[in-house]
Amino acid sequence: MYNYTQDKPELLAPVGNQEGLLAAINNGCDAVYLGGKAFNARQRADNFDLKELGEAIEYAHLREVKVYLTVNTLYKDDELADVIKFIEQVYRLGVNVIIVQDLGLTWLVKQVLPELELHASTQLTVHNLEGVKYLESLGFSRVVLARELTLAEIKEIVQNTELEIETFVHGALCISYSGQCLLSSMIGGRSGNRGLCAQPCRLPYTVVDLETEEVINDEFAEQHLLSPKDINTLELVPDLIEAGISSFKIEGRMKRPEYVAVVTEKYRNYIEQYFNQQGRFGVDDQDQEEIKQLFNRDGFIPGYYLGKDNLDLISYQRPKNWGIKVGEVIDYDQQTKECRVKLEKTINEGDGIEIWTEEGRNPGLTLSEPEKLTTELLVVKVKGQIKLGDPVYRTSQKELLDRLQGSYQDLNQQKKIEIFGHLSAHLDQPLQLNLWDQAGHHVTIKSDFCPEVAKKEPITEQEVKEQLTRLGPTPYQLRDLGIELGPNLFIPLSKLNQLRQLAVKDLNQQRKEEFLLTCEQNDLEVEIPELESKPAVNNESKISVCCNKRDYITEFASLSEVDRIYYDISDSATEEILALVAQIKNEEQELFIKFPRVARQQEIMDIKQKIELLEKTEIDGYLVSQLGIAELLLETKKMLVADYPLNNFNSYTVNHWQQEGYQGVTLSPELNSNEIREVTRNNRIETELVVYGYLPVMISEYCPIGAVNKGFDSKQDCKQGCLTERKYGLLDRKDYLFPITTDCTDCRTTIYNCYPLYLLDYLPTIIKTGSDLYRLEINWEEKEEMIKIIKNYYQKINNPEISTKEMNLFNYKFKREGYTTGHFSRGVK
Repeated sequence: MYNYTQDKPELLAPVGNQEGLLAAINNGCDAVYLGGKAFNARQRADNFDLKELGEAIEYAHLREVKVYLTVNTLYKDDELADVIKFIEQVYRLGVNVIIVQDLGLTWLVKQVLPELELHASTQLTVHNLEGVKYLESLGFSRVVLARELTLAEIKEIVQNTELEIETFVHGALCISYSGQCLLSSMIGGRSGNRGLCAQPCRLPYTVVDLETEEVINDEFAEQHLLSPKDINTLELVPDLIEAGISSFKIEGRMKRPEYVAVVTEKYRNYIEQYFNQQGRFGVDDQDQEEIKQLFNRDGFIPGYYLGKDNLDLISYQRPKNWGIKVGEVIDYDQQTKECRVKLEKTINEGDGIEIWTEEGRNPGLTLSEPEKLTTELLVVKVKGQIKLGDPVYRTSQKELLDRLQGSYQDLNQQKKIEIFGHLSAHLDQPLQLNLWDQAGHHVTIKSDFCPEVAKKEPITEQEVKEQLTRLGPTPYQLRDLGIELGPNLFIPLSKLNQLRQLAVKDLNQQRKEEFLLTCEQNDLEVEIPELESKPAVNNESKISVCCNKRDYITEFASLSEVDRIYYDISDSATEEILALVAQIKNEEQELFIKFPRVARQQEIMDIKQKIELLEKTEIDGYLVSQLGIAELLLETKKMLVADYPLNNFNSYTVNHWQQEGYQGVTLSPELNSNEIREVTRNNRIETELVVYGYLPVMISEYCPIGAVNKGFDSKQDCKQGCLTERKYGLLDRKDYLFPITTDCTDCRTTIYNCYPLYLLDYLPTIIKTGSDLYRLEINWEEKEEMIKIIKNYYQKINNPEISTKEMNLFNYKFKREGYTTGHFSRGVK
C-alpha cells in the first residue's frame, strides 16, 4: 500500500504535443500522459503519430519520466483490431502504462498483452471503494477516481485497497460525472465517450418552469449555468499527500505548453516544500497569480475535495479564460477611438488585454506602442462599444510567457540527469571513459587512439574536463569527473569529443533498454480472440419497463404485454421496496431491482443492507448500473443485467459481462442498428435495447435550480425549490428544453434529453438486430398514456406490419411535441 510518510506522490502532467512534452518534463513532472492521433479522449489535441510517440517515450525515459498512453474511450467492434495493433506497437516502444475506459478492451489487453500495466480512467466513473475493488480484481494497478469525491472518501478508499489512487488536482472540471455524460452525443453526435465532446456544458442556459417555461430568476437567464470553474489545489497539497493519493494529475492536454509549464512547476515546488520543510507550508500569492494569468474561469475552486457545501462552483458569466483584471475604462472617445484605462495592476508592452463590454463583443489587443502607459494609466486606440466603467483584463503577460517558454526551449534550463565519469589516459594505452548514473547504469568506452608524447604543450586536466563536460542537448550533466592523466601527453580534442559522444550513446541505449520488451520482439504475436456466436433461435422478443413509481409498477404488473419490470429503488425506503416486491411477485413478469448509477460510500452501506434483505425475497434479479454494485453482487445467485451506464459498447465488453456470469446486458444508446446487430451476433447472453424514454444526459453533484434560486451566492442556504410540486428544466440557446430531476437527499441532479426517444415506426428495422428485450424507460409521463404506448410497442414488435388508428395518433402527437430516434440510424463519430 502507498505510504505517504515515505513516498512522494507522483506528479502526472498532460501532454498534447511536442512542446507540451518539453514543458512538462523540464518543469518537474514524474510522468506524462499523452495520446496517439486516434483512440483517445482528447481527439482535438495535436497528439502524436507512432514515430513521434517513439521519440516522446525515448525523450521521457532518458530523463527518468514515465509515459502513460491514453486509450481511454469506447471502441466499436470494427475498430478493436486496429486499437490492439496500435497498443502493441506502442508497447514495443516501451510505454509504461495504458489508461483505459473500455472494459472490452481491458479484457482483450489482458488476453494478448498480459504484462502491460493498466490504469482505470476516470471515464469508468469509479466513486466508491467497491468500484475500486472490482477493478482490482480485473488486474488494474491504478484507478483514477471520479472528481466528485471528498478527501475523507478518498482516504477511506486508499486505506482499504492495494491499488494506487490517482486524482485530478488541477484543471477543468466536468459538470457531469465523467463517463456518464451523453449531452454532446445526443444533441450533435459528438460523443464524450469517444473523445469528441463539443462541450455544450459551456453554452448559455436558462432555468425555467418545465410546464410554463417561466424564467426562474431573470438575472441569470442565458448564462453559462453548467460551466464550472477550474480546480486548483495548491493550498491543499498537504491534505492530498496525507490522504495517501499516489498520483497528482493535472488536466490540460488541450492547453498551451506555457500552461503545462507553469502548473507543473508550481505543483512540483509545493510538493517539495511539504517534504523539505516538515510541516511549514504556505502558498505564495505570486505563484497563484501566475497560474491564474495563464488560465482561469473567474478564479478557482478546490474541486469537491472539501465537499460541496458553500462551493462557488460555476463561472456563469463567461466560460472561457478570464485573465486578470488590471483596471477600468475611465474615458472613451467614440470618434477618435481613444480609450483611457485607470490601472490597478502593472502592465507592459507585449501584454494582451481585453475590454469587457455590456454587449458581449469584447475588443482585445496586444499592447504595442500604446499612446501612453504608466503605472496608473493606459491610453490606447481601440474600436468597440466601450463605456465608462467597463473592466479591463490582462489576458496574456509577455514577461511570464517568455520565462515559461525559456524553461523548456533553453537547453541550459532543461532537465538533466546527474551522471559520474572517470577518464583513464596513459601513454600508448587506449583512452578509456567510464560513465554511470545513480540508478546503476554503467558504460565503458575505449578509444582506438592511444595518447602520444607531446611534442609541444601537453594536454591539461582542465582541457580534458572542458571537452568531457560538454553535454549540451544530451539529458545529462556531469556531477563529478575523475581524471587519471599521465604526464606530458598529446591527445587531440576531437578524440575526447568522440569518446564522450560514444559513451553518451551507449549510456542512452542502456537506459532505454530498461523500458523495452524483455521478450524476443519477433516472438510477440497479437491476435484478437474470436467470440462464440449466438445460435440462431427465433425467440419471441420481450418488452421490459423501467420505472420508479410504485403505483405505475403495480399497474404494469397486470399487463400481459410486459415481460420484465425494473423497479428503480433510488427514491424508495426499504419497507416500501419489500412491500411492493411482495405485492407484485404473484404476477408472471420477472421483477428486477435497479440500483442507482451513483452511490457514494454512505449510500453503498444502505444498498448493502437492502441487498441482504432482497436476497431473501422472490425477485428475479438486479439491473446493475455501476461497478460498485457489480462488486456487491459477486456472490448473488439471482440473475444480473449490466445496464447501459456501464457503457456496453462492443462485443468484448458484452463478453466481459458474460464471463462474469451475467444473464444479460443493456447496450449503449450510442450504438446504431448495424453496430447493435454485430454485438448481438457475437455473444450468447441476452441483449436489451432502450427504445422509449427521456434518456439521462448528465448526472451531477451540482444543482442548477438551487444555484439560480439563491443567486449563485454560495454562502446562502438552498431554498429547496426542488421540493415543491414545480418541475424545472434548462432552456438552451436554440429553445430546446432539458428536464431536470433532483435527489434532494444529497442534492444530486439528473438532466434529461430535451425529447423522448420514440421508435415505434422504426421497430420493424430494430428487431432485425436480433436483440432479445426492448425497454421502455418511464419517468414523469402519465400512467394511462404509458400503458397505451406499451401496448402499441408490443403490437409493433410482434406484428411489424400492423398500423392502427391509435398508433397513428401517437405518431402525430410525438411529431407535434418533438421526439428523437437517438443513434439507431446515425450512431456516433
